[in-house]
Amino acid sequence: MTRGAIYWHFVDKGAVFSAMMERATMPMDAAVKLAGERADTDPLQSLRNEMLAVLQIVEGDEKARRVFEIATLKTEFTDEVDSARAHKRESVARWRGRLQDQFTQAVADGTLPATVDPRKASMSVWVMLDGLIRNWIFEPGAFELVDLGAELIDTYMAGLRAR
Repeated sequence: MTRGAIYWHFVDKGAVFSAMMERATMPMDAAVKLAGERADTDPLQSLRNEMLAVLQIVEGDEKARRVFEIATLKTEFTDEVDSARAHKRESVARWRGRLQDQFTQAVADGTLPATVDPRKASMSVWVMLDGLIRNWIFEPGAFELVDLGAELIDTYMAGLRAR
């Protein structure tokens, strides 16, 4: 397919990008859907499962990985794709909000100490997973995404429990 054919169908780059994002499910959104299907009573186990699901989706779903790569590493966020950037921010905010709710529950039920700030904990998870995924996409053979991710997640959770 030629660039001309694409631009004949779409108004501009922003429309192409928006159409791609509408047709794709980002790994965090897919993990939330999977988590909704599970019934974990332990909020930390639920968090761990959700974080690992994100990594498993990125590692195992080539389409999701390509879309994530385009959306995060190969897109110049100009005014043309501003609506797509807003969509990405909303998706990330929803996922972090969900994590924050789970951390709040873990503090409330005593699974985590009261010294844990759920907002900071959820932001830390986002930064950790986002960086891990970006580095793996940049250099896929450098490490096993799910294996290293599981170790990082377990270490992070152990650190929160020890606070």
